[in-house]
Amino acid sequence: MNISGNPDPQADQFVERACGDDDGVLKPLVQKTGVPWKKRFSIAAKSLRKGADAGVGILNGIVGDYLHQQNNPLAVCMEFYTQGRPLTLTPEALKTAFPNMTSRICVLVHGLVCDETIWKYNESPETTYGSALQEDLGYTPFYVRYNTGRHISENGRNLSELMEKLVAALPVRINEIVFITHSMGGLVTRSACYYGLQHEAEWVKNVRKLFYLGAPHLGAPLEKFGNAAAFVLKKFPRPYIKIIGDVINVRSSGIKDLRYGYVADEDWAGHDPDVFLKNTKNSLPLMDGVSHYVITGRLTENPRHPVSRLFGDALVRTPSALGRSPHKKHYLDFPPEHHREYPATGHMKLTHCPEVYAQIRQWCE
Repeated sequence: MNISGNPDPQADQFVERACGDDDGVLKPLVQKTGVPWKKRFSIAAKSLRKGADAGVGILNGIVGDYLHQQNNPLAVCMEFYTQGRPLTLTPEALKTAFPNMTSRICVLVHGLVCDETIWKYNESPETTYGSALQEDLGYTPFYVRYNTGRHISENGRNLSELMEKLVAALPVRINEIVFITHSMGGLVTRSACYYGLQHEAEWVKNVRKLFYLGAPHLGAPLEKFGNAAAFVLKKFPRPYIKIIGDVINVRSSGIKDLRYGYVADEDWAGHDPDVFLKNTKNSLPLMDGVSHYVITGRLTENPRHPVSRLFGDALVRTPSALGRSPHKKHYLDFPPEHHREYPATGHMKLTHCPEVYAQIRQWCE
């Protein structure tokens, strides 16, 4: 797909399906808020034309739950991807895709509004943490793409099922699985382990290490702000102000789950997601028998700088990434030696930073 901004028929077709005047899939969703359709999505259409693949990821992150409920073809199905295409999970297809398959695999799980291309190094697009681990330590990499607008627990259950299919189809016996996760992907992976254990899935027995790169285990401040802003705006007596609150509340279930880091159905099922800053999260400790590692970033060189203390890596604060909750049931016990923080490193840079990879490699050796 074209990401240069030049005319691309495939990208134009995607935009028409998403934002078209007659049958654009977002039109009925936005009309519920009373906001003029053309005014609200003229800018979105221009942005989406810049790259259909990126546009699909963004669209799914924002309203992916709605797309899934409508069985819309723009809704992403969770699959493993290789070279921009879904990977067929049969022994024959896997042998072709990975002729040098090893018994050690690493699974990379992206975050909100992204896809597997987020792992590519800016200066070397052929390089990712997965390809580097393959070259350096003999891991076989698998990249997940999924609909980040769905509930985290729904994606967690799907990931567990996908992992079970993968392990059953692999042409070699697996004895080690390592997960490298970013942001929401860390919560999805914790959820997958939770449901995998519940169903006594075979794949869970082979998990050895989980890496969480900027994962908001206790939630993300931006989503808390969105919830508070929508709640306050909807209390205003003037209709045009209430509409702004309605627009804010259109955001997906996946985004709302990030408010407090919900990872299981019981965290959100039966609860109004738009109640003012109400945490209905249940206790879910880290999976036993597995090594858990946390990598965080901060915006400044000085860790005590107010900007870093308030905003962390711009989206996730360090206490949330480390699960340092004042409430015992939500506290996550990461060993101090399993945490590294990188100065002047933003949230997205954590996915393709040579220094971060060097630490991951060291922990994998």
